[in-house]
Amino acid sequence: MKKSEEKKLAKAFGGKSFIITGAAGGLGSCMARFLAPHWRSALLLDLNDEGLAKLAGELKACPGGPVITRRVDLTSEESIEQATADLPPDLSPPDVLVNNAGISIMSLAEKQPLSDYRAMMDVNYFAVIALINRFLPAMVSRRSGRLLTIASGSGVLANYGGAGYCGSKFATVGYMEALRQELAGTGVKTHCVLLPTVMTDFHRRVLSGEFGDMAKGLPTIPPEAAARALLLQAAAGTEVISFTPTLEAGLLMNRVAPSILRLAMSVNGYMLNRKRGRAQGGFRPWKI
Repeated sequence: MKKSEEKKLAKAFGGKSFIITGAAGGLGSCMARFLAPHWRSALLLDLNDEGLAKLAGELKACPGGPVITRRVDLTSEESIEQATADLPPDLSPPDVLVNNAGISIMSLAEKQPLSDYRAMMDVNYFAVIALINRFLPAMVSRRSGRLLTIASGSGVLANYGGAGYCGSKFATVGYMEALRQELAGTGVKTHCVLLPTVMTDFHRRVLSGEFGDMAKGLPTIPPEAAARALLLQAAAGTEVISFTPTLEAGLLMNRVAPSILRLAMSVNGYMLNRKRGRAQGGFRPWKI
């Protein structure tokens, strides 16, 4: 990161306390590394004990404040309560709550069990609400705080094979939009990140799986670059964050020419279905 960018992060986040979910790897660990030189303290949460311990050891070399790591199962309200109990005063509430953790289980809708939908909603949506509910009243009372939620471009633009995932992210985007309005003027800021496709272990598994043909056509960004871009936009006060040309173009089309975008996405779905032997003749996308 450039020195000028470091200064921007220091100005916005210097001396602040953080709680970050999904911190053990991928985007979460990258954000922690960028923020650690500046924060006053941090609670890092993840299901992966080993990854948390490794990251905490790495961050000891940073000049920032103390780091607490705790294991959490975000599908369990009890686990969330235990992981966020008995915190130091500066972390209850934190200055910045980063809801980063998320899961995606790719499948065609007619093949996906309800348990998959529930798991994605639990982690991607209900865990976000549970953590915000835990700290928001104190933030509002204090009249300061930030809620940074990692949603997805798939929360605005749905994708083939992602009915369950897209549903959970559409819900998250809608929730954050309502919060943005409810918190206007309270001193609590919201940031909703419409994340593009990030080259993580999950995306590598998708590339080698049933939906690899769909995924190979998606431009990707390394997690370090995504973390840098979204943190800089949050530091600048951007409320709805997106930062790749492809996603920006899709969002623009969704605003100014939604029918044309739906047509293009339907044609893409038809081509993918033809490859899978699912498409029948007589497809008329221009009638959509």
